[in-house]
Amino acid sequence: MSDENPACPNSEPGFASALHVGSPNIGDRVEFMRRVAGVLDRRWLTNDGMLVAELESRLAHFLGVRHCIPTGSGTVALELAIRGLDLTGEVIMPSFTFVAAAHALQWQNITPVFCDIEPVHHLIDPSCIEKLITPRTTGSLAVHLWASHAMSMRS
Repeated sequence: MSDENPACPNSEPGFASALHVGSPNIGDRVEFMRRVAGVLDRRWLTNDGMLVAELESRLAHFLGVRHCIPTGSGTVALELAIRGLDLTGEVIMPSFTFVAAAHALQWQNITPVFCDIEPVHHLIDPSCIEKLITPRTTGSLAVHLWASHAMSMRS
């Protein structure tokens, strides 16, 4: 396997070895295993266990919010955000994205309306959004294929 970066031919590799997308970072292995052993010893794997409560509390503090609810996937998080924002009808989203973002909309009976992306960062092209807005549009879903999701409401 070549170390050459197909996105930037003739460039220097950014890392000493290839990184697998989604590769976990477990941090301190001893601390991680201590926490796993504690979960197994308590025999409490789910349903508001001690570590879930700690995660929610620490994330809420870090984000400066009162409440935080971790989910099992980004798709479920998007579905909850869509419900919480009462989105209906149509939502504009980038055409170049992971299919789960469109599924999250469709599973909430919302029609995804695909918008072009700008070629440099692969993000939704703001200059294309306005012409896609209709009376049925209730929001836009700004998806970064390589990083994270963010939802915004149309005023």
